[in-house]
Amino acid sequence: MSKKHLNNNNLPIILIHGSFANAKSWRKIKELGEFGNQTITVNLPGHGGLNDPIDFEKPSFETEFTEIKSQINYKGEPVHFVGHSYGGVVALAAALSESFNVAKLTLFEPVAISVTKTFNDLNSLNIIEEFVKDYHQAAKTREQNACSRVINFWGGKGSFEMIPHHIQDAMTVMTRNNLRHWDLCAEQFSPDLYKNLNISIDIAYGSQSNTVAKSIAKILFNILPNAQIHEIKGASHFMITSHPNECVKILLP
Repeated sequence: MSKKHLNNNNLPIILIHGSFANAKSWRKIKELGEFGNQTITVNLPGHGGLNDPIDFEKPSFETEFTEIKSQINYKGEPVHFVGHSYGGVVALAAALSESFNVAKLTLFEPVAISVTKTFNDLNSLNIIEEFVKDYHQAAKTREQNACSRVINFWGGKGSFEMIPHHIQDAMTVMTRNNLRHWDLCAEQFSPDLYKNLNISIDIAYGSQSNTVAKSIAKILFNILPNAQIHEIKGASHFMITSHPNECVKILLP
């Protein structure tokens, strides 16, 4: 396949990975697209060799924002944020809070669970609350590979078991930080902030994804004034590695 070429007014592109991942998650995407020199993959706190954050008692998106600003040497210029999973939540929060000058967003299955409460998707909210309750209990009792619950919840039954054992072990160490991510994903923003976020936004979800993930994507599409939505056929939550060609078509149309 020939490479797709950058066509977005030369905005710097910032690629933000999800939980249990790191900047290398975007390797296949970068191999398929000519993004230019202004593309930066970042590592979130506690990922890619970085120290764990120190805000476990009272987590804040500002911890993520500060780390990203440091890595990209941010000076206030307009940027195109691209996020997968929890990275999509971070990217969206950065735009809603105006912590960055976000000119464009591309969100690959953002797990913005807070919108199910803000916009009254009670069925999805009930599923999430039950899952989070059980996950916290599993982590508290030191259940072996408690983090597998998260991977299988978003990726489908058996997703964790397909991961090489050495990566499973590394993910298990990151469980505490992932629990922190769930707390941040539940942080609510005013409905008006979503409705007034008038920037170009692309939202993608997989046809084989969890119903909650699909609902979140559709809620965001319906409330964000300048959003487009894309279904990636045959994909589930980990689409940026399983379906990179389709993701690049969305990212670099």
